[in-house]
Amino acid sequence: MIDIQNQNDTRQIPLEMVGIKDIAFPLLMPTKSGKSQNVTGLVSFFTDLSRNSRGTHMSRFVEVLYRNRHNHLTFQQLKHIASEAKKELKTENAYLEVSFTYLIKKRSPVSKKYSFVDYQCSVISKVNSVDHEQRLRAKIPVLLLCPCSKAISKFNAHSQRATVTVDVDFIREFWVEDLIKLVEKEGSCEIYPLLKRTDEKFVTEKSYENPKFVEDIVRDVALRLKKIVGIKSFIVECESYESIHNHDAYAKFTSDSITKGAESVNS
Repeated sequence: MIDIQNQNDTRQIPLEMVGIKDIAFPLLMPTKSGKSQNVTGLVSFFTDLSRNSRGTHMSRFVEVLYRNRHNHLTFQQLKHIASEAKKELKTENAYLEVSFTYLIKKRSPVSKKYSFVDYQCSVISKVNSVDHEQRLRAKIPVLLLCPCSKAISKFNAHSQRATVTVDVDFIREFWVEDLIKLVEKEGSCEIYPLLKRTDEKFVTEKSYENPKFVEDIVRDVALRLKKIVGIKSFIVECESYESIHNHDAYAKFTSDSITKGAESVNS
């Protein structure tokens, strides 16, 4: 049969990314505890396209994914899948991103009752003929209490849930659980899905004693990440869903390349 995709393209315009976007796929995620978690991932899978080719072969991206369906989704495996597509499609670059909901069991602070918190995460692998980049992105909910409101009010201060989004480019093993734990420590208080009255009292009082702006938590998380060995660069964002406004508060920091550091992610 005629191969339309392989026809010569006279427009001579190379494309940075071509492929499939947001295809649902069952995946097996390794956890730090040594167990595995079944997740449904949304996969975006791209390569470049040369100036001479009219189109890519979209079906081959799905074939590569399916061949690797039984493997744990480690960063080494991501690199392997991306490299396999790059080789099969005879391209210079490949990009693979998997987004998924990750569940972590969490215990309430006083009553010690367990429940699950969901985190929106992405793992990304970029490969070319000379280099490889791996990134981890996570959205972590925290509680923020306004320092200004506390300072000017006699009885109370407004607080609200906020989302911290962290995107790290790293060269050593890095677990999503560690990234989540690092960020949660920097909020006014952590978020818990299950709170009894004693827990609610704890959360209210802890957040009151630890007020933070979005600017504060972005800077505090950035300082922690700068000290971790193996992180090349990172982006930290925070969006606070303001309880006394009809708009949100926002802050962002983008690091330069990082070459030093000595702090454990768990410290």
